[in-house]
Amino acid sequence: MKKLIFIYLITGILSAWGQQVKDSVKTEVIEVTRSFEPKVQDAYKLDVNPDLDTTPEAKIPVTYQIQSVPVASTFQPEKGKMAGFNPGNMLQDIYTSYVSGSIGNYTQVKADAYVYYAVSDQLNSALRLSHYSSQGGQSGDYTYNPFYHTAIDAIFDYKTGQNTWQFDLGYDGHINHLNTDPDMIFINAPAVKTTTNKHNNFHLDVNGQFKDILFKNVRLSYNNLWDVFDNSEHTLQLKTNLVIPISSVDLKLGIQTDLVNGTSGKADYLETPVDFDLNYQNTDIGLLPAVQIENDKLVAHLGAKLFYQNHPAYNKIQFIPDVNVSMNLIYEKLSIFAGVTGDLKQQSQTGLYARNPYLNLAQNLMPTLTPYNIFGGFNGAFSSAFSYEVKMGVKKIYNYAFYHYNMTQPPVVAYSIVYDDMTQSYFKTDFNIGIGKKLDLKLGLTYMQNNTDHLKKPLFIPDFDFKTIFIFKPNNKLNFNMTLNSVGKRNYVLSGDKSLKAYTDLNIGVRYNINKEFTAFIDAYNVLNQEYEIYYLYPVQTLQLMGGVAYRFDIVPKN
Repeated sequence: MKKLIFIYLITGILSAWGQQVKDSVKTEVIEVTRSFEPKVQDAYKLDVNPDLDTTPEAKIPVTYQIQSVPVASTFQPEKGKMAGFNPGNMLQDIYTSYVSGSIGNYTQVKADAYVYYAVSDQLNSALRLSHYSSQGGQSGDYTYNPFYHTAIDAIFDYKTGQNTWQFDLGYDGHINHLNTDPDMIFINAPAVKTTTNKHNNFHLDVNGQFKDILFKNVRLSYNNLWDVFDNSEHTLQLKTNLVIPISSVDLKLGIQTDLVNGTSGKADYLETPVDFDLNYQNTDIGLLPAVQIENDKLVAHLGAKLFYQNHPAYNKIQFIPDVNVSMNLIYEKLSIFAGVTGDLKQQSQTGLYARNPYLNLAQNLMPTLTPYNIFGGFNGAFSSAFSYEVKMGVKKIYNYAFYHYNMTQPPVVAYSIVYDDMTQSYFKTDFNIGIGKKLDLKLGLTYMQNNTDHLKKPLFIPDFDFKTIFIFKPNNKLNFNMTLNSVGKRNYVLSGDKSLKAYTDLNIGVRYNINKEFTAFIDAYNVLNQEYEIYYLYPVQTLQLMGGVAYRFDIVPKN
């Protein structure tokens, strides 16, 4: 581990010599995610720096952007995010829509489309489609399950004066297959009827951004999850922010509410189904008052978070500090920051399943409370080409949701959730290098120490995570990209020291612009051909090769 950190730091320092210029990407389309810019602040948008509260299967997401970014690893379990070709290229984008398709070994199929249409000067629309599937197969001692993911979104962007509304109405469906464990099959094991689960999500997101009123934004998110085992869940989130500017001081008040309501069905994968008969309804309401002070040297956010949660474990007001201070010591070269914050996170079957599609949805939901997260660090830039950030901290987490390899329901392997309190210390670094329009490099390292109160070791959480994004554009025709992700060992049993081995996943992609409309591409995933598991008994597919073609175009509105 020390050797890895040493190599990582040396690589970042030696790469500091270069020159960076701004991207010239046309943004006159609906922005689904922010454009890629080689800055420390945007490293989090690409998940170079992993969320410490997520498990290691969360890969570098590649969503719909009008710009070139690396492709994400093809993992099984699949990521749950729409991923595919991005229509941007080395030239300025002159098209707003695209379709692409690719095929590969393990009978993998990817098909993506993003169709943009300007209805009027005020109203823009887009249709987004995605399909990603694999038929799996056999390789050595491993059997890879098939999976399917299909999604469709209709997006509308309405502008009136200084205000903007965006609507996203969509559906996505997953089909995953549960494994059986030969070691768990014994004489009295129940008979299995099916190991196929179909999850469905319907969602509606409404976002409003305002400039001429005190309420600066409002967001409403609704999601309905259901599956073939009669599990059903509704989640509703509402957030808004009130800002009152007074000279150089902003008075802020955030208001949010989070509702989770659901029922758990039956274990219909067994010949004799087990009725879970679980109903739940959890609600939290939060007030986030704050004062923000800004000048040339100092940015100070002084606030608090007040939460009420109706769950019996939190049936009282929770007070959480929310303070963040940043001081500019050397203009654009060095800033230091420190703070203390926290959160109350509403757990949902929807969110837990998105991280582990092999979860048994009949889970007891417990909100996760982080009463404090004390952090500090520094960031800045050595030159216009090299920026950096170093951050360290410690946090306390109550009722952290750990995935547990479930040995109580043989012979089907379906994960469950166990809760425990945990103290987490972390060290994180980011380096971002940009040399003109030819090279972009991002390096992110996170090292953690996790101490649980009751579990012998935290489940499925590594002690380190190292990620790299590399993009090289030698000319206007070629685009090479690479992602590398190294993850440490992860314990997977409640007692004992059984752990999944560490792994390094390397992915490489090549794009060739045939002309302004057509691009051919080849992607190689898990190039090191490692046989490893993110979750026990669910191995990742070994070396995968995929090739395809994308076509960019415009739909011109009729006069």
